[in-house]
Amino acid sequence: MDDLDYDFKAQLHNNYFVELKKLLEEYHNKKTKITVGNRIELSKDGSRLKSLVLGVRGPYFLAIRKDKTLNPHLTLHTQTKTGHRIYELCYSIISMVYPRFDFNSIIINFNSMFTMHKDKKNLNNDSVIFSIGNHEGGGLEIFNDEKELIDTKYIKKYPTKFSGKTTYHATEEFTGDRWCIVAYQIKVPYHYDPYEKELISLKN
Repeated sequence: MDDLDYDFKAQLHNNYFVELKKLLEEYHNKKTKITVGNRIELSKDGSRLKSLVLGVRGPYFLAIRKDKTLNPHLTLHTQTKTGHRIYELCYSIISMVYPRFDFNSIIINFNSMFTMHKDKKNLNNDSVIFSIGNHEGGGLEIFNDEKELIDTKYIKKYPTKFSGKTTYHATEEFTGDRWCIVAYQIKVPYHYDPYEKELISLKN
């Protein structure tokens, strides 16, 4: 890759982060109203959304989906204009760093602290994580099988691949406002390309 190509990609990457932060602030800092067709939803307490799930819907939610006017395979937020753009931006950021990383679901958590755990329900071992926002700390803590802290990875605007399914991990303490984006593969046979707006069967 020549310097011009590298500089262009670096600037494009930064522009994605700027737009992503702006859209997430709109979603989380208001009493968010989600409209799909003639359907309106508020967060449960009518205030900030703590987490946002985008991409392919899990099998449990697919089973209980009753609204046949929506795409039953995609989460509700993915089918809104803003939610879909957030998914596109996350998809682009991750694909520029890890072009061969396969995922079909993204969860975005706002100011959440997660204790040590493994993501045992994921389909694949690897996940990609990064954070944005005006915060200090909030890295990814990695533990060994004896549950001893062995590493803390810097993830602010820095997409990082790790074995979320098989490795104990947690959130480093932080101050400020922090959105944490995690991309992973759930156990359904679909991949969603937001630019092609196409649901692709992984069986093919």
